[in-house]
Amino acid sequence: MKTLDRTNNFLYLFLVLLLFLFFASVVAEFTNFFSTGAFNLLIVTMLVVSIRTLHTDTNWRRIVFVLLPVFVVFNILEHLFNSKVYIFLVLSSLLIFFIGFIAKAFKQVLFEGVIDANKIIGSITLYILFGLAWTVIYLIILVYDPHAFSGVEASGWQTGFARMAYYSFVTLTTLGYGDILPKNHIAEFFVYFEAITGVFYMAIIVSSLINLRLHRMENEK
Repeated sequence: MKTLDRTNNFLYLFLVLLLFLFFASVVAEFTNFFSTGAFNLLIVTMLVVSIRTLHTDTNWRRIVFVLLPVFVVFNILEHLFNSKVYIFLVLSSLLIFFIGFIAKAFKQVLFEGVIDANKIIGSITLYILFGLAWTVIYLIILVYDPHAFSGVEASGWQTGFARMAYYSFVTLTTLGYGDILPKNHIAEFFVYFEAITGVFYMAIIVSSLINLRLHRMENEK
């Protein structure tokens, strides 16, 4: 296996996120065999590997390594007391992770290095990170209103993660199957805002990568 560097880091991150989404679906499908603790361990593993692949700066690494134990502690407290407050704090810390990863990946995709296969994979990876961030937002909404979405069974956020991830990516790609629907105005706002983000992301990222490639070709003449 090649050494991890800025020529292949997005490939590793892409594979990590795909495996995370797949195993999240496995955990949701076979809840009798996999505990919520296993899913939490899966999240921590994914976050640690993601930090390594993005080659983030020292300050962000410090923030992340502070957030990781906070995430674990809130998970333990949630398990012990089953309080909405602790669930909200767990999901909020997870949302901070994904927003930070989006910012770092966005910078590396659009403002660093040359246009190559790794950067193209990076643009896809960034798209997946957007979907994951909205997944967590929907889960936060469900904490305070279990009936915010139709077609979603009331359950723990760990077992519901895969279902809401499915809905998030269906919305991000504007497929709109209709099997899950927002039932309050706040949920509706985030749903249509994600759809807008998905449409504009494709237009902006494709045009930006093409322009960067053309600019490099002109400089090489």
